Amino acid sequence: MRIDLRCVPCNMQAMLRIMDENSIEREEQITVMSGFLRKMAKMDLDSETPIDIGRNVGESLELVFKGSDPFREIKKASNKALLEIYDQLKQRLLRLPDPLKAAIKLSVAGNIIDFAPGHRIDIDRTLEQALSQQFALDDLDLLVSRIRSTPDMLIIGDNCGEAVLDKLLMEIAAVPETYFAVRSKPALNDITMKEALEIGLDEVATLVDSGAEAPGAQEKSMSEELTRVYSEANIVISKGQGNLEGLSSAEREVFFLLMAKCEVIASFLGVKKGSFVAYRKA
Repeated sequence: MRIDLRCVPCNMQAMLRIMDENSIEREEQITVMSGFLRKMAKMDLDSETPIDIGRNVGESLELVFKGSDPFREIKKASNKALLEIYDQLKQRLLRLPDPLKAAIKLSVAGNIIDFAPGHRIDIDRTLEQALSQQFALDDLDLLVSRIRSTPDMLIIGDNCGEAVLDKLLMEIAAVPETYFAVRSKPALNDITMKEALEIGLDEVATLVDSGAEAPGAQEKSMSEELTRVYSEANIVISKGQGNLEGLSSAEREVFFLLMAKCEVIASFLGVKKGSFVAYRKA
């Protein structure tokens, strides 16, 4: 996916919001933003991807966060909120006519769950929302059929919170050999190896460091281990917008599961903003 020029001011706004929420002083904000603009000036906006802008954001913010993870508490809270209702969700799903299809829908619907502090997740409402959502691009039945007969599957993970629902999906799918790829370093609220182990993803999948140091995987920057798994897996599932940005030009079949949360992604996919998508790229 090529860079849409709207991605540039969007990333700048995101940087400012992150720094404001972490009480970064104006002088430091100016230093960070200046560094970001210098990096952007060197980019070829016609050949690189939105992921490359995200990498610039992360490297620029490193000047003030110096290795700490500004999203760490948010990630812990969102994972905790869903782990608390994990068993109940599983029981409800297993009583449905097609638990696997429902689990996939719920995994996509992780984007609409409210993780606000002190907010208690309503299980019935969450399931109702997930199962009633219409998909603007709908290759769900094909994906379900393929999962039921595959010997192996790779899921390239996205956000924390949502990753707990990916765990539930993998448990219900019970594919003989399942792999789950995580970010190599903190990038926004995306899942890294630290959070993956905390929520027990290693109980249902072999965890793979993706090599991604930005909010999205790309074939050109995959780790050696992920490159092997990615090339050999019978099914590859890409979760979220960031991974779509990086893998939309993939040289193999990929199933993209996401909610189109911005106009750029919605336009790229030919759907309305807010749409749910289950899209097979051959």
